Amino acid sequence: MRKEIIIITAGVILTVAVFGCAKKQDGNSKILARVGNKVITEKDLRAKISKMPLYYQNIVSKNPKRYMEDIIVEMLCYEEGIRKGIDRDKEVKEVVSEAKKKIVMAKLIKNEVEDKIVVTEDEMRKFYDEHKDELKTPRMWRASHILVADEKEAKALLDDLARGAKFADLAKARSIDATASRGGDVGFFREGQLVPDFEKTCLSLEAGQTSGIVRTQFGYHIIKLTDKKEPGIKSYEEAKSAIEAELKKKKRSELFNALVVNLKNKYGVEVNEAAFPEKADAKK
Repeated sequence: MRKEIIIITAGVILTVAVFGCAKKQDGNSKILARVGNKVITEKDLRAKISKMPLYYQNIVSKNPKRYMEDIIVEMLCYEEGIRKGIDRDKEVKEVVSEAKKKIVMAKLIKNEVEDKIVVTEDEMRKFYDEHKDELKTPRMWRASHILVADEKEAKALLDDLARGAKFADLAKARSIDATASRGGDVGFFREGQLVPDFEKTCLSLEAGQTSGIVRTQFGYHIIKLTDKKEPGIKSYEEAKSAIEAELKKKKRSELFNALVVNLKNKYGVEVNEAAFPEKADAKK
């Protein structure tokens, strides 16, 4: 438990590293708070927030005062910990050392691997031409439905449709399914993705056709097949993002492996195989 607390506390050091040395006042930035002999300016706060993932930036920007209170509490706890010499605790030093090692390693890999990954348009087009057969799209269907709780209401819906009512309007007004707000649209699906009876009906329809009443464990459906796509090959534009991700993954692996080989040659690595116990299956 103690180590978990120390690991959490280590994160506070990053906050203090940003604000803890803000003794010099930026004449162009308002002071938002004082903590002992240190100040937190508007510029400091913006810098701190900008380093967060976008999702958290959006949350913090809605209530920066609440976030400032968290920062102040962290700074106070850190200052008190320093005053009590907790930074000299052996276990704390071990955690900080381990954190430093991981940060340095991550930065090295970013510099030597991530920042060197380049995928060109020509490489992606070549990959597409060589792997077209692997970029097939399956047969797809798209349907809309109206779901109601009893068969009597389902029959009434069929009567309304026969009199010319629009399917999407009825779905919005009377369907009890979550798709009602979309006019009953289920979206595209492949075979095997939906409830068997519902899917079987969809597969028996032609685009534009509407089913009779279909009962499933969810209730009574009226289904309309709105589109059907035959299997085919993805276009380059459709496959481009996946191709780029695949090529980046390959290059990342190649660059990392090359880095490891280079470092082993540079520093020298010897493994004493005899010092390791034999594997159980090797004795058989």
